[in-house]
Parts: sequence; structure tokens; C-alpha cells
Amino acid sequence: MSEKPGLLTRVIAGFKNEVPATTLESVQKAGIGVYQVLDEVEVLRRGLAVEGIDPWSASEAVSAQQLYAWNAFVLQTLGDKMIEADYRADARTVGYLPKVTAEQVWAFFGQVEGWLSLARQAAANPGFKISDPGSLPADLPGWVEVEPCPRAHLEAMIAAGAAIKEHAELALALLEAAGVPEERHADRDRLRQIAAEAATAADYAANMYSPTADAQLHELIEERLRRALETYHHLGQLVAMPTLLKTYGVPGHGGRDDTPAQGGTATGQPRKKLPRPGQPGFDPWCLTDRKTLDRWKRDARAIESITELWRHDPNPAQTLRYQEDINQGIERGDVSVTASHYYCCPWAPIYRVHRAVLIGDRRLQAGQEFTYEASAEEILETGKFVRKIINGPFKTTDQIDYCNPGDIHDD
Repeated sequence: MSEKPGLLTRVIAGFKNEVPATTLESVQKAGIGVYQVLDEVEVLRRGLAVEGIDPWSASEAVSAQQLYAWNAFVLQTLGDKMIEADYRADARTVGYLPKVTAEQVWAFFGQVEGWLSLARQAAANPGFKISDPGSLPADLPGWVEVEPCPRAHLEAMIAAGAAIKEHAELALALLEAAGVPEERHADRDRLRQIAAEAATAADYAANMYSPTADAQLHELIEERLRRALETYHHLGQLVAMPTLLKTYGVPGHGGRDDTPAQGGTATGQPRKKLPRPGQPGFDPWCLTDRKTLDRWKRDARAIESITELWRHDPNPAQTLRYQEDINQGIERGDVSVTASHYYCCPWAPIYRVHRAVLIGDRRLQAGQEFTYEASAEEILETGKFVRKIINGPFKTTDQIDYCNPGDIHDD
């Protein structure tokens, strides 16, 4: 954890519009147990190899322990490397992070505790059963979109990829050392193929990288690094539980090819449409937290903000499609509403994911918290209307942002 930032650091960070990393550093410290759990899993794997117990024969609890520990490790490593790379890039602002970096690190750290808890539960209970195997292998949280990708992000992804690759290759080697039954050779060969795909993308990106790379090269490097990290994330889970290979990449069962059905959702069910602006039954507050709705309806500025939001929205149907996906997730029990709401207009609920779900183009994992932001605040200056899923965890605040077009800041 960094030392308390001094005055000069705070001034420079303010000039760069960076945000304090105090809470993130505390969450980072809390996740340090991930590495101990990974060490325990690797000792377990070596013991299984010595005993000749291959992953196809291992108990569900043993496989689950390895899989959950892997997911926690990958996410903790990505968050750690993001923070380290940013602090290394500018030592003057240690203790602060660019907003895009902070959001990306929150997305990674936000899932660590859940996976770590499951790993320890599986280790403690020989009869442990996976509650939702259809959601595995889990995907990484969504990547925060920014152009160009910050140089520190690329360096963090390269460093994370190297660390993750080392442990993925060890896990695969121990799988083979345990002895692969002849009828499982096709599975082993597929795991080797997935490992080769990830290594090629990671090595190619690392060899292309240069601190002076232009925007086009940045994009090429970023795309390969994302693919490598996502593939390694899946590989570690598949090595822990190779029976998942049966459905890997099949729509509805996780993997890179898990895409929504045309005209509907990932389940193939038709989306229940909300009335659009100008249509009978349209509710301008349909994105707003129901529990606090009366408060906003009594607030003249909030009423103005909601009106301006829809007046400036260039594509309301697209905005509402995100909410339709959320609503359908709630109906299925995949998503629930927590007791909190987001501080920005339209003051959407904070949601919790219970089973992997696709919201728009973002796949969210069990245990993750998220909210939905739709904002016209920047449209007069940049022409940009914001629609995005924001990953948790979230922290309590008394701040309210009305997000009216042209607003600079609201307290």
C-alpha cells in the first residue's frame, strides 16, 4: 500500500484528473490471500500427480477448489499489475489512478472475494457441489473501453500475462504428469491447443510492444493481449475441470463463442420490450431505482434531468435494450436488486448477479455487482451519449450527480 500522498502529489493528481486509490489499495491488500490459496492448489496438484489421480477422476470438490482458486488468482493478478504499472509510469501520483484504470481495477477486484470464498469452501467440504456448472468456464469481467488504451494498461496486461502463463503451463504439465487415460487423449490435445493459442497471442503482443507505439499498433497489441488473457483464464478452469470441454464454446455454456441469440437474449427467449418515448405506457423513470423513486419525483432538478436525458438520447431503443436484458435477468432469478442505488442520474439500482448473464454485449459473472449508466451529460461538448454497464464493488457516498447536458459537476 502506498504512503499517504503529500500535497504535491495531490496537486498533480488533481491536474491529471486522477482519483484516490485508497479504497482500491485496501481491497488489493485484502485479496493477498489469493496467492496462498494458489500455492495450496499447486501442492494439491503435485500430490494428485504423484498418486496418479487425473482431473477426470478427481472429486468435484477437488476440481472446484482448483477452478475457483484459478479465477481468484487471475483477477487479483490483473488488478495488482494494473496498479503497479500505473504507479511505475508516474511516480509523482502514487496513491492516485486515472479514472479508467480505477474502473478497470474495480472490475477485477470486485469478483476476487467471491471466487476465493468458493475455493476455500470447496477445500473444506469433500462433498462440495458446484451450484451452477453451466456458467463455467467463467469469462473475465468486461474491459473498460478507452481509446487509445493507456500505455500502462498494455504493460500491466503483458506482465499479468507472463505471470498467468507460468502457472497455466505448470497446471497443464501436472495434469499430464498424473497420467491421461487413453480415452482422454483428445481432451489433452485440445488443452494443449488452447494453451498454444494463448501463448502465441501473448508472445506476439509482447514482441510488438514499444513505449512509442502509435495508436494503430496499440490497438493491435491490446486486441491480442485481451485474447491471450481471456484464453488463459479459460484454460486454467478447463485444466482444473476438463469435463467442461464438452460444452466449451457452445452458446449458453460459457467460452468465447457464447453470444446472444438473434433478436433475443443469451437464453434464446424473446426480449420483453419496454415502451419507447412517445409510445403509450412509456415510463421516463424506467431505469431508476424503484425504492427511491418517490424521492426523485419530488426533486425538480431530478425531473429536469430525466427529461433532458430522454430528449438528448439519439437512440432510446438501444438504451432501453440494456434495461430489458436486466429485467429479464431479474425474472429468471439470474439478477437481483440490492438495497443501494447509483449516485448519477437516472439513479439506477445496484444489481447483484447470481448466475452468469449477458447484459447488452457484457457477460457478467455470479457474485458480481453492477449498475447501468445512461447519460447525456457530455453530449453538448463531445456529442457522446453514454450507455454502459459499470462493475462494482461500490462504495457509499452522499454525492448526487444530476448529469444534465453541459453540467461540469454537481454536489
